Order: sequence, then C-alpha cells, then structure tokens
Amino acid sequence: MHRIAFGVPVATPLDHARGMSKLPVLFLSREAEQLGSARLLRQQCAAGIFTRVAPGVYVDRAEWTGLNDDDRYRVRVRAAASRSAPGSQFSHDSAAAMLRLPSIGAWPARVHELVAPAAGGTSRRGILRHGLGLDPRATEIDGVCVTSIERTVIDVACTTTFVRSVAMIDQALRPEREGEPRWNLGIPLATKPGLLTLIDELDPYRGLVSARRAVEFADGGAGSPAESLGRVQFHALRLPPPELQVPFFDDRGLIGYADFYWREFDLIGEVDGRSKYGPQRHFQRGIPLEELLWQEKQREDRLRAAVRAFVRLDWAALNDRSGLASRMSQHGLRRK
Repeated sequence: MHRIAFGVPVATPLDHARGMSKLPVLFLSREAEQLGSARLLRQQCAAGIFTRVAPGVYVDRAEWTGLNDDDRYRVRVRAAASRSAPGSQFSHDSAAAMLRLPSIGAWPARVHELVAPAAGGTSRRGILRHGLGLDPRATEIDGVCVTSIERTVIDVACTTTFVRSVAMIDQALRPEREGEPRWNLGIPLATKPGLLTLIDELDPYRGLVSARRAVEFADGGAGSPAESLGRVQFHALRLPPPELQVPFFDDRGLIGYADFYWREFDLIGEVDGRSKYGPQRHFQRGIPLEELLWQEKQREDRLRAAVRAFVRLDWAALNDRSGLASRMSQHGLRRK
C-alpha cells in the first residue's frame, strides 16, 4: 500500500523553510474523521505505514524509525501540543528538549505542561501538568509554546539531579556557534544574573535551593555534557577545578582549546564523546571520520608537547568516580 496523507498535517514542508527543524509531519485522527478518511487511517496503520506517537497522533513509521531519542521525545512534545488547548505552555524536560538542551540520562516518558496555579497539577494520559503558573517570557519552537530558556533550566534544576541540572545550565549559558541547533533556531542565550534574578522572583518555589546551587556552579565555558559531568565529578571528589577551553600555541600557531587545564600541574584533560566523533557530531560534519581522527591525533601530539602531562577522559572514565580519583591522583590531583 502506498502512503497517502489521511488528514491535514500539523506541520508542512513549508514550515521548515520558515525556521522549523526537520521533525516528521504529524497527522491527526480527528482531522481524518472530519475528512472522511478514518478508514484509510486504520488501513495504513495496520499496514505499518504510520505509527502512533500519542492518542490520535501519527507519523510516518520510516521517519520515526530513523529518529534519535532526542528527536523522538520532541515529536512526542509536538504531539501533546497538537492535543492541548491553544495557549498551552510546555515546560521542564519538554521545553528543554525543544530548546535543544542536553539530557544526561533518558528523557522522561511523559510530557510536561504548565497550567495556572488554580488549575492544580492534574495530569492526563501522557502529560504531566504543573500548576505553577504560566511563564510570561514563553517562546515558540517548532510550533510549540515552551517556557523561556531561563525558566526551563530553573524548572529542571528544581526537580532533577545536580549533574543533570548543571549540564543543561552550562549549555544554556554557552554561546552557540553558527550552524549549531540553538543558533539556527534563534534561541537566546541565558545569563547567570538573569537566572539568579528569576530564582528570586519564583521564591518560595519548591526546589529553588537546589536550583541556585546548580546555577552558581554552572559555567558556560563547558563545551559538552561530558565536560559538565567531569566538572561535577571533580567537585564531588574535592579535586582542584580546571580552567575551561584554554588556548594553546606552539611555533606553528594556535593548536586548539583544551577542554580542561590545571595550570598548577601543567596538565591538560581532553574529553571524548560522540559529539566529537560520532555521526551526529556538532562540528566538522563534512570531514570523513578517518580524516577527523587523523587531525585529532596531530592536535593531541602538539598539545602533549606543550605541557607536562595529558589525559583523555571518556564517559566511562568520568562516570567511574573512584577510578577517576585514582587516575587523576597519578597526575598530582588529590583531594583538597
């Protein structure tokens, strides 16, 4: 059976030209009913052409299969928005995903929505409602009204772990480079003073003590969630904190920027992750992986020659706190 659109899509290819990112088009069963194509909807779902992502909301199965976890959660948020009343605001993890903030750990199963305090926090299928009041600074991303980047990271920081909060706030503070997702979508930068002011405005919002701690620790110099994880682990181990994104030079000019540098120990720490080498890496996407690895080896050789010591840290090493402490102690870093 060939794919036939059975309803009016929530988004069309024209929307992408207006700035929306390339998420699958949503098709709604209520529109199929209005158009008299409900039977065709059922036939195409039974044939495996469409897959259901929320009650009454469907996407092309082939497109869905090709999505990563981040985009699948964004599709679920858009599906929830298609079922919600006009003016609904999506918040917490749901807003974070739409704002292209990273998640250390999986996204939640449910979508988060803000409602007025009088409405309480009554939830419905697949949607967790928070009766915390609407955000006057809300913005629209991919056709979904979401809380501002400042309100989003504060909401998340009030309800999740310290390391996950720090990773999101670090990225919210980090200036996006041209071509990166938030830059393409025109999402504004958060600032520490703005976040701290918002915390004061939200007082006595539950969890603000945790949020303030995460904001005060956050640093927009962290280049990736893995670097944020490293910073939190060094802090938990009471190791000296590193400087971030320090430039190094040799007789050939700029070598590059070290992820971590401990000046007292003349030690560089470099963080490896999928964002650097994987198929969805943020930078140098037009370069074959083999060439990218060769360039990185040359860069590492030059960095090693510029300092006393050099250490590479991946996700596994950063998640193993005791192993990390032992490894860093070999380079002179010990608990203060």
